[in-house]
Amino acid sequence: MFTPQPLTVTNLSTQRIHPQPLPTHPTTTPLSIIDAKVAQFGPAAGVWFFPAPHPPSDCPPPFSPHLLRLSIRKTFSAYPQWAGRVSAVPHPSIQAPQSATQPFPQHARRPRRLFVTYGTGADPGAVFSTAACAQTLAEVVPSPEARAGMREGWDAAALDVERFLPEMEVWFSAGFEHGEGEHLGMGVCVTRFACGGVAIGVKMAHCLADAAAMTGFVKGWAGVHCDLLRMCEGDSDLWREMEVGNDGSSVLDEAQGEEILRLLKEVHPAPVFDPSLLDATAAGDIDAPAADPELLARARQLPQHQYDWWASGGDCPESMQAACAVPAGFDGRRMGDSIPWHEWDFDVEVAHRVLHFSANELENIWRAASDSPDDRDAGTKSRISRHDALLAFVWMLVNRARGFTLDADSVHLNMTLGLRARLLLPEYFVGSPLLLARVSSAGQEACDGARLAATAKQMRDTLGAFDRPALGAILHDTMFQESPQRVWNGFLGIRDVIVTSWARLGTYGISFDPRSRKGPWLVQPVMPAVDGIIEIMEAPFIVDGGQEVQVDGEENRSWYAGGVDVDLNFDKVVVEKLIADEMLRKFAVSWVDLL
Repeated sequence: MFTPQPLTVTNLSTQRIHPQPLPTHPTTTPLSIIDAKVAQFGPAAGVWFFPAPHPPSDCPPPFSPHLLRLSIRKTFSAYPQWAGRVSAVPHPSIQAPQSATQPFPQHARRPRRLFVTYGTGADPGAVFSTAACAQTLAEVVPSPEARAGMREGWDAAALDVERFLPEMEVWFSAGFEHGEGEHLGMGVCVTRFACGGVAIGVKMAHCLADAAAMTGFVKGWAGVHCDLLRMCEGDSDLWREMEVGNDGSSVLDEAQGEEILRLLKEVHPAPVFDPSLLDATAAGDIDAPAADPELLARARQLPQHQYDWWASGGDCPESMQAACAVPAGFDGRRMGDSIPWHEWDFDVEVAHRVLHFSANELENIWRAASDSPDDRDAGTKSRISRHDALLAFVWMLVNRARGFTLDADSVHLNMTLGLRARLLLPEYFVGSPLLLARVSSAGQEACDGARLAATAKQMRDTLGAFDRPALGAILHDTMFQESPQRVWNGFLGIRDVIVTSWARLGTYGISFDPRSRKGPWLVQPVMPAVDGIIEIMEAPFIVDGGQEVQVDGEENRSWYAGGVDVDLNFDKVVVEKLIADEMLRKFAVSWVDLL
């Protein structure tokens, strides 16, 4: 049985870093309407844990703090906007239009649309911090093999994963009234364990990046870093000069470091930062004086919650009063439903449990949820994916644990819907192109294991409703809302779940060492500790009897080849009931069925 050790983490250094080379001129770019909508979401954040490397004595250590700082600056050059300053368009009754927004199209000059300014010479940059953990990696995180064999899952709350993130405030984390202090777009923390393993934590403002954009950045950074290590091979004097102290110090001066960065290859995969590509997919005339009523009607017919923050202040908890207050200058007329605060208990103790489902177990769940040939045919629109099947199964377990087996009232699953593929945006489009889609069902039906296929089909049909015309209508609607952040399409009460997914991102296909194909020990998303969140994650592909996780062949394997990890953040009592449910492992061949 794994018993985690108490964490002792000591900060060693904190620096501001900037792209290298620096942008040559100031640039101001309006962010997309969806970037603005998610501005007050919690940060996009994740931590990649790597085991200790075993480099030859004549090669540089792959996790050298100074080498990592050099390589991230090169990578940062492909994301210069992340070093800049994000601003919101003010309401015209409060502040005159800013000169920076005058060239923007009309739709980007509306109140609370966001824009980023960078390349000014006074950009805030990003945080790069280093830290040391007194424990070994194996003392704080169970091995991939051990995690895969835990029938009741892994208690991830003991990890206290936020300790491995940089200490910083991202844009709009405290609302639109920034208050005192500097806010940033991103930060990175590199923590070295006593065994030589490393945790690389990345924290992003959600208006600048979602999980896909953040993972693309880490992939690019790893590629640049491997290129830097290859450059250092065979030149022991060079890499010894680069690495002097654990805090990232070096005897190389700034000019020498910049010359090395110029010799490195360009960042791959190359990101695409052009928020206008997303806005251009909105239907109708988004620069018109008023919205198109037919498009508004179509958007509001789609399966989404429409909760109006500014119409929900009457009975909201004290901690939510600021979010529900109508800002000065804005119209307080109702735009949606009031948030049902009575369904959300803010005082429950939240447990964080990670359940692993093997590839064989997932196959069995999928077959149970695919009750017709069309459900399994990749050429049909109604095909049930393994992601659909697993999510339907886990949602059933959650509803059973919440006690809805005899409940006729509705329960809701709010699924995060990625827009890159749906809007034909580039794969490495930078931003947060996502929406929430709602599946609703009577509680007793959502608890019924015999209806697993029906629930999975309902999910697939719901996602299918969000086609290009429907998404165009939603974007048109959001463009004309008085504030893009005002309407919340999700909720986290006892009858609601929000699910997000890092599936197909290739999070385990990342290596910072060109001499070893060892992949991450663990990739852990960082979500708020609130009741009602499900995270679908890839799992490491284990080879060599479980002794090593490899990234070789990652691009040719299915995203679920190593099984799937499901992160659960729920009321502790609900989690205890869920892991005791006899249905939990109904589809498992054995608890240590690894492949």
